[in-house]
Amino acid sequence: MTNGTKIVSSIYELNYIEQRNKERYKNYSLLVTTIKNIIFPEYSYVIYTDKNSYEKFNLKNEFNYPNVKFKFKELNTSESCRLIDKIRMEELTKGMNYDRIYCVDNYLEVILNKLKFLIDESFDCENVFWIDAGLIGTSCHDRWRDYMVPLINSKNFVEKIIDKINKHGFIHLKGNSITVNYETMERFKVLFGFELKVVPGCLFGGNSEKVRDVLNNYLNVFITYLEKYNQLISEQEVLSVLTSTKKNECYSFEFEDWLDLQKSFLKILDIYDESKYMIDKCYI
Repeated sequence: MTNGTKIVSSIYELNYIEQRNKERYKNYSLLVTTIKNIIFPEYSYVIYTDKNSYEKFNLKNEFNYPNVKFKFKELNTSESCRLIDKIRMEELTKGMNYDRIYCVDNYLEVILNKLKFLIDESFDCENVFWIDAGLIGTSCHDRWRDYMVPLINSKNFVEKIIDKINKHGFIHLKGNSITVNYETMERFKVLFGFELKVVPGCLFGGNSEKVRDVLNNYLNVFITYLEKYNQLISEQEVLSVLTSTKKNECYSFEFEDWLDLQKSFLKILDIYDESKYMIDKCYI
């Protein structure tokens, strides 16, 4: 029996574009390393995927739990795809762009849908949050990763997330020192009136009403930037605008750059110690 909390994620096989030999973006073990280890009977789970990934990875048997529901959202079906693909192709004709939103097919559609899916799933539960199926991948410092994996792949981590949601309403991460192109920074100040601080899309959510209130304008933010500058942005920049707009309703677990990401998780887990913390040395 579930307790009113819903956890939402997705599993898609994505591939690089032809210029990079269409090789797989992430292998299966990295795709599911987190979500496979945080399934507990107290919570309900919704995992979005497409039929290709569902069958190829045998997801029905891999996640054979009564409280896990798969929902199919095929790629190239979102309303923003036409605009995304047009700009992607224009950019790639100028030469190889190694940003994932350009060089991985359907990547941007998948990450933008995180916000849509969370809104869609918020109407029949008390709390709902998004967590990347492979939360600990390439981010965080190598000296911390092996220690963080068992801490995150645990019931305690889920309980701590819910505790923070109950306390703050809506939670997210925020990177204060992640390098952003200067021109992009200026554009965000002009267009939205905020200093751009990257808000990772790997973990965010809250009580259901707050989720709808904070995220509701996500597509308008994305399209506004796209139409103004003929450039793409990811869910991270969109979340930055949304959480800045509703800053009094959101609580951020802050870190510096990507190698410091573990700091946010330590804060959520209530084991961050500023006097001991070093970015390249684990104190746990």
